[in-house]
Amino acid sequence: MITRLPQWRRLLTVVRGVAGFKVVWLSTVLGAASGRVWLGPAVLLAFAGMQLIFSNNRKRELLVLASGLAMGLVMETVVVRAGWVGYAPGWPYPFIAPAWILALWGAFSLMSIDGLAWLRGRRLLAAVLGASGGPLAYYTGIALGAGSGAEVAFYVTVGLFYAAATPLLVELGGALEGGGAAPGGRKEPGAT
Repeated sequence: MITRLPQWRRLLTVVRGVAGFKVVWLSTVLGAASGRVWLGPAVLLAFAGMQLIFSNNRKRELLVLASGLAMGLVMETVVVRAGWVGYAPGWPYPFIAPAWILALWGAFSLMSIDGLAWLRGRRLLAAVLGASGGPLAYYTGIALGAGSGAEVAFYVTVGLFYAAATPLLVELGGALEGGGAAPGGRKEPGAT
């Protein structure tokens, strides 16, 4: 049986997820740009730990996190191997995605559980937001010095991957939750 959280606790859960993502994103991008490629993964570990401490469903958090990291590893390795972008130096394995960029995928995955729960059941909207927000985030990160040489093919690929990943992660978080109400109060598809 799923119990509804009081409104203030649902809001706090959403704010914690979105704020955590923003802190990881900023730490990761600025860390990579300044040669501190360890900073993003370290802050992701802190964010994930916080999410697990406050979570009522740790298994869901870990499964969504693992799914997002796997998606990120595939997409980022594709664009690195294709040579469509050059990420900040400091990663010794040029044939695979850097760990610091996977921290961004991990944070996005964790945020998608509650911070984007309002998109559950709105797959097309989630895809559109992913297709536009993903490339914009990468453009901003590259402009801040976390990468260089991004080609049009890179932004198209990022848009396509995020168009698929966003609804998948959002819906996965809802499915693993058990079909209850999203933090915004909207009933999930299939909920009784």
